[in-house]
Amino acid sequence: MAMRALVVAEDPSHAAWLGGALGEDFELDRSSSYDPGEALARIEQTQRTDVVFVQVDNEGSGVGLRLIRALNERHAELPVVALGSQGHPDMVLGAVRAGALDYLVRERDDQQLAELVVQAINKASGAGRTSSEGRVFTVVSGHAYDGVAFFAEHLALACLGQQQPGRRVVLVDAASPNGAAAVYLNLNQAYTLLDAVNDLHRCDQTLVETAFTKHASGLYVLSLPEELVGSPSVDHDALLRLVEVFRSLFAVTVVTLDSNHPMHFLTDMIALADRNLLLSDQSILKSRHNKYLLRALRLEDCSTERMGLVVDNYRRRLGLEPDNLAQLLELPLLATLSGQGVNRIQSMNTGEPLYELAPRDPYCREVDALAAGLLDGREAEVAAPGLLERLFG
Repeated sequence: MAMRALVVAEDPSHAAWLGGALGEDFELDRSSSYDPGEALARIEQTQRTDVVFVQVDNEGSGVGLRLIRALNERHAELPVVALGSQGHPDMVLGAVRAGALDYLVRERDDQQLAELVVQAINKASGAGRTSSEGRVFTVVSGHAYDGVAFFAEHLALACLGQQQPGRRVVLVDAASPNGAAAVYLNLNQAYTLLDAVNDLHRCDQTLVETAFTKHASGLYVLSLPEELVGSPSVDHDALLRLVEVFRSLFAVTVVTLDSNHPMHFLTDMIALADRNLLLSDQSILKSRHNKYLLRALRLEDCSTERMGLVVDNYRRRLGLEPDNLAQLLELPLLATLSGQGVNRIQSMNTGEPLYELAPRDPYCREVDALAAGLLDGREAEVAAPGLLERLFG
């Protein structure tokens, strides 16, 4: 039985293109009206509509986006696919945000058009998804340093080790230094985080399995290009949307962040995440930078209720104890990570996680315990306010 599709396009060549490319497998109902009432009436009067195509790159592109939103509000189960003559990033992002499951470009997608449309239909029905309730954990630092990627790598591996078979975990390394997570895992990235952001509108299981870099452990990794000099040019809105998409594709997504990102992005990502881990060590510099980051977040009315402190590379008798630092920052202390410094350096340089290089290192046990608490939803007690303000001026 042929699939039924409604095509709403100001330019009749779009409907002609679809008809020629999809062939007899699709029966097309064509319309040039962007009026939501008329489109909804057409859908509800027919016995079945399998997919709706909406042209969004015309002069009045706003009406196309409004129509997509209206269709999603009334018929959330109905797949909507945007059409365009070129894949302009802003238009693609606008269509995805409005609720389009894909954005097809005439002459670019001709060869795989039918496959992409079927994928969109399957997406809408939930076929091929792992779960709609994937967890998102961020690792945040006000001071960009190599410990962020190292900790996030091991946290992601710990989360993966505690999943049922077949449930996937991805590490999204968006912090500086660029590409640190891929380097520490000895991965040669052919497909980077920037590529994934650009392919937001195509992000599905097929893209994950065919393009994403995968570690021998089964962990998927998206890092910034290590050869990138300076701060990367990232579409932060698209990156935020990408992480939202990952909830349906991965059981756990671990994202690294630092203060090099714009404040609006940090606040949105922190609000999106299930738990946020502020990473610091016992140094005054990192502690002060984290204090200023928290102050900036709170001034933006960003809630820190789901944020906790993780103290990295802990050494006794250094003066600034984890409990005191947690009191100062007014955050619960979630974990204190110690371990052997030599093992840590060797792990970074050889590209072997501590779980392989030195599995008995205390760091492994401590990260495992933290991951178990995060996955179980256990909360730490909030530390009482402290008296260390003199350390911070």
